Amino acid sequence: MLFEHLSRLLPAGMQGGVSDYSDFTVEELTAMSIWQRLAIRDWRLELFTVGFIAIFALLFKAGDFYNQSKVTSFLKKLKPVLERNFYQVGVGEGKLYIKDNAEAYSSYATGRSNIAKVDIKLNLVPRENLFVWILESVLSFFSATVKAPEDIVEFTITPSIEYDNFIAAIVSKLGMNEARKLNYFLSLCKTSDSPNLPESFVYMSEANEFQEKITTNELKNALTLKSASFIKLIAITDQPVEKPENIRELYPRRRIVVSCNITNNAANIKVIEDVLDALFSFVDKLANKQITFRPEAVKRVVKTRETEIEKIRKVHEEAQKEKLAEEKAKQKREERDKLRALSREEQIKLEKKAQEKQQKKLQRKQKVKM
Repeated sequence: MLFEHLSRLLPAGMQGGVSDYSDFTVEELTAMSIWQRLAIRDWRLELFTVGFIAIFALLFKAGDFYNQSKVTSFLKKLKPVLERNFYQVGVGEGKLYIKDNAEAYSSYATGRSNIAKVDIKLNLVPRENLFVWILESVLSFFSATVKAPEDIVEFTITPSIEYDNFIAAIVSKLGMNEARKLNYFLSLCKTSDSPNLPESFVYMSEANEFQEKITTNELKNALTLKSASFIKLIAITDQPVEKPENIRELYPRRRIVVSCNITNNAANIKVIEDVLDALFSFVDKLANKQITFRPEAVKRVVKTRETEIEKIRKVHEEAQKEKLAEEKAKQKREERDKLRALSREEQIKLEKKAQEKQQKKLQRKQKVKM
């Protein structure tokens, strides 16, 4: 439509659809107005490109704004429970979170007895990039290796107290296999149902005693049958998320992890608040020795750790053996290449020396036997 109006501005002899400025003389171009010069060329490709970029930028800003508003709303609703327990909530004066990018945000709380800090990591759906969002959503239906995009928040509570190392977790049945796949420390646990939990959750622990002790009355009352739809994992652990490749990575790092969907539903927020309150109280009970573990359970944990250390040691030994075998094979190849480069006389001399060495070795062995 725009091009039709512009083309009408051209002289009658030029309205046949000229598309190149080289078809006009300098005098003709000089005599034209700006609109007439613009009408010479077909600008549809450029306008499409500019329009596409503008729409993409608009969608990016809309998705970015939605993610940011969702994070802001969620953290503001959780702020009261954090402020009741910690002196500092947020990442600075009046700043509740840091925006790492359009999909990742982080927050922080500190200043409480028995707890060093709480790290809060929020990862959201890539709404700023519709192509990636749609692609990941579609691929997740056909491939188990591609995870469907979700709005996830992870709370990592770091106690400032000493207590026995152990792993115990409460896991939603809706994502049980995925949780074990994504968290190495859960691979060290056995799975079991219990009347202490709603039917939508299971225990994963190194010993039954740990799962019983972590389920305080506060935590038991906080969890409901429906809460498994947004609470994915509550874990007390000292082991890494990624499978360790060396013994140093098995060094204990005690923490409590809560993973759940980001939600702005008031009832769901209340459940998350109650769960966090129960876990803060659990750390206090560990510090006050109100919760302790039998020596038999602790010994089982030590044995599990020793087994994992032995596995890594064996892997390293096998890798070292393979490396030595490769080096020996390489050395033999180099010796053969050198031998081929020698003359026939030199080869015979070397063979004689090798035979003499072999005979001397045999003689020494015979003397030792005698």
